[in-house]
Parts: sequence; C-alpha cells; structure tokens
Amino acid sequence: MVFRDRFEAGELLAEALKEYAKDPDTIVLALPRGGVPVAYVIAKRLGLPMDIFFVKKIPSPYNPEAAVGAVSENGLEYLNRRALMMLNISRPYIEEQKRAILDKIIQKRALYGKSRIPVEGKRVILVDDGVATGASMYLATKALKEEGAKEVIIAVPVAPAESLALLKEVADKVVVLQVPMDFMAVGQYYEDFHQLSDEEVMDLLKDTP
Repeated sequence: MVFRDRFEAGELLAEALKEYAKDPDTIVLALPRGGVPVAYVIAKRLGLPMDIFFVKKIPSPYNPEAAVGAVSENGLEYLNRRALMMLNISRPYIEEQKRAILDKIIQKRALYGKSRIPVEGKRVILVDDGVATGASMYLATKALKEEGAKEVIIAVPVAPAESLALLKEVADKVVVLQVPMDFMAVGQYYEDFHQLSDEEVMDLLKDTP
C-alpha cells in the first residue's frame, strides 16, 4: 500500500484510533516536521488537542548525516554505545552537541508559536509519518513517560518489524497500518513525501486547539 500523502495516512490512522475520540484525557503529539500533517488529521478527526514533541539526532563528528544518539526536548538522551566506542567519541562532545540541540529546539518551538501541553496524567497518541530505526520514537516514548504520561500509544502509517519490536518494549500500544517485509525507507510508501517547510508546519499548528 502506498499513501497518497501524509494527510491520507492521517485519515486512515484516525479511523484506527476512533475509540479515543473526544476523550478529555487524550492528546495527540507529533514528531516534527513529517509527523505534523499526520497528527493534524488525527487530532481534527478525533476532536483532540495537538502539540509537537522534538527529538533530534546527535550527529557523528565524522559524518553529520550519521547519528550516534538522540536527545529529546526535555533533555533525555539515547546513545548508541557501540558507535561511541568504535568511533572513540568523548562525553564532552556529546554534552556540547546536546546543549546546541536543545538551544535549537527552544528556538524552533518559539518560531512555531506553540506552548507545550502538559502530558502528566494524560494518554498520549505519539505520531510520525513512519518509522525506520525507531530510535526517535523510542526516546520520545521514554521521555514522555518520565514526564508522567499515563499511557503512550505510538501511531504510524508504516514501520519495519524489527523496529516495532523495539517500540513495543516502551509503548503501551503500537498502531501501525502496514509492516512491509521489504522495508527500505519511509518515503517509498508515499506518492508525495516532500520535506515540509517551517511555514507548512506553522499553518497546521495554527489550526489546532
């Protein structure tokens, strides 16, 4: 199955999540930027408040495109210990990267004009446009539970089986529309998988409670 775009994926996930419609204890959180259109449709269809939650990769000092870990908006970290040892990456490097990432997250949230919705005692439907390794979703789920979320439901259109196994270790429930055997990249399951601009994200966020 190939989704027309992220909005269509959101429509299908909303149908799978309809039992949570208008639940006062449930909120929808998107991993920006790609998860925002998917979460937007879910929040609109189910009559739920929506927010974003940032998780950013910690880049390797030798290859900015390669991640050696990640950090969440509230400062929780996930590190690939094997990669750190193999590349001999120091703790001071990690701390420096974390500070820079958290500063950027603060700036980006200010740009988007979206104050955080408290998650304590809430059921959180955590949304992205798909899962590859699962590291970002894994870290986000742990971070939200540390903040007191009573339940975290991961909702994604597509994910490989090995990543789902990882996510099921931390999430209370995982809702996924398809689990392809030949998974290579999230983008192969969308006709339109363009990189969202900040302006597109801001327009959607302005139209949510």
